[in-house]
Amino acid sequence: MELIHHFIDLSWAVVGICENPHQPLSSCIPSIDKDEATAVEHYVIGYMAFWHIAFVDEERLVPCNDDALRNDARQKIDRYIADHPPVETFPRFYLVLLRQPIAPMEADGMSRVYQM
Repeated sequence: MELIHHFIDLSWAVVGICENPHQPLSSCIPSIDKDEATAVEHYVIGYMAFWHIAFVDEERLVPCNDDALRNDARQKIDRYIADHPPVETFPRFYLVLLRQPIAPMEADGMSRVYQM
């Protein structure tokens, strides 16, 4: 199965997305064509609340402008995907929070990888 793998930078997190070209993200989240980052952010916040990972008050999210940390988060997601390749045909999200008080952070300033 060929997967398309790309990243979305949110102000407070990095989201890695693996999708199958035969079932693109737009087939699961119709509003994604208008503004991909906003649609992904709403999906991620809703997912985290639904599964009790964290309840996100969008006004309290701390923006992270550290490009090195964002790059480290992308690498962390890449390593996670290499160790846990997706087998499903539907899109798969991978989230790493950047210096956020809403979830436990590791010593590197990032959360663990949350697979959605």
